[in-house]
Amino acid sequence: MTTDVTKGAVAPAGGSGAGVDNVLEASGVTLRFGGLTSLDSVDLGMRRGEVLAVIGPNGAGKTSLFNSLTGVYKPQEGRITFLPKDGDNKELLGAKPHIVNRLGLARTFQNIRLFSALTALENVKIAAETRLKAGPVSIMLGLPNARRAERESDERAHRLLKFVGLESKLNEIAGSLSYGDQRSLEIARALATDPQVLLLDEPAAGTNPTEKLELEQLIRRINSELGVSVLLIEHDMRLVMSVADRVMVLNFGRKIAEGTPSEVQQHPAVIEAYLGASAPEEEVAAGAGQVVIAEQPGPVDESGANDGDSGANEASSDGESSDEASSDGESSDETAPDGSAPDEESGK
Repeated sequence: MTTDVTKGAVAPAGGSGAGVDNVLEASGVTLRFGGLTSLDSVDLGMRRGEVLAVIGPNGAGKTSLFNSLTGVYKPQEGRITFLPKDGDNKELLGAKPHIVNRLGLARTFQNIRLFSALTALENVKIAAETRLKAGPVSIMLGLPNARRAERESDERAHRLLKFVGLESKLNEIAGSLSYGDQRSLEIARALATDPQVLLLDEPAAGTNPTEKLELEQLIRRINSELGVSVLLIEHDMRLVMSVADRVMVLNFGRKIAEGTPSEVQQHPAVIEAYLGASAPEEEVAAGAGQVVIAEQPGPVDESGANDGDSGANEASSDGESSDEASSDGESSDETAPDGSAPDEESGK
């Protein structure tokens, strides 16, 4: 079993451990597509209030893990447990995506999933109204509690659009927004469901440097100001290393390392996964013993065996579902720490 390499007592990764306040746990999660294993006995232990990043080469199983945690896929083996702040622990394995969302987990997707013909405000209000306490009869009759719930959802949508920097664009059609603004809108919509855990699947994919900086600040604010735990998949290593409290690394469906960003950068298994072979000692020694992991382009759907071709139906935070396919289904070349491409014999 992979162990946590963070400083202090070593506990099995994915377990509670003494004094560890976890919000999400997974143990022995195994997901297969026919004869191909997408996740192989993966353990995860996410601490309440932290930013946990999941990284790995293309096809490592990162999105498969997200899909398993949120009910899109049902793993054949393992356990997934949500530990809310108040109330009993909830088993998520086999739960439908809308049930998972109602319990307190929301997510975004590699490929943006918005109602492109609706305004930014309407997109967020749809998600906010999943938390309405008024029943259908009250809404149809326009009773006071229904009108009050409508006002509250409207106010919440306005607050969240302001929070992500889209207050001036709330009446613009979602499909007409810039790519970076659409990413922010999707995050606002996920937050409107009032989650305790927010799962972001490659939120920086396709964004420019300015938008990436704004995204970094937004993730920090979501975590610190809203108190939401953030589980992040990202290929932009600069973003990961700047916002993550801990990093978990997958390769070929298995967890190979977990720890602080600086520890993971020096982990031999991580170096081998990204470079294709163990780096020479003198190469690792360069740069004070740290290997700078090269960025990988996104979005590339790497849910596992059939992620680029199966067209599996996925559900957004508000219960919407549509077919997801990879952007191009191809893995790109990795670069070594010195910027050169590894040779063919390195096992790339």
